[in-house]
Amino acid sequence: MAEKEQELKMTEMSELERENQRLREENQRLKEYRASLPPKERLYDRIPLTVKQLDMIIAGLVILFLVVCVMGMMHH
Repeated sequence: MAEKEQELKMTEMSELERENQRLREENQRLKEYRASLPPKERLYDRIPLTVKQLDMIIAGLVILFLVVCVMGMMHH
């Protein structure tokens, strides 16, 4: 009985070790992938919005800035 329990524990340990190794390899692949991304996308990965949403926000801010500049020129 004790031998079967010991064998079962060893089997579970080896399965956990294999899973741990697989996760380490996947983590390494993710690090390599992130390092290969362009700087814009690496920056966007830190913000919990999609690239399209961020591009729309940036475009809106640029348009707002241009409107303010034009209004400032009209008053002079």
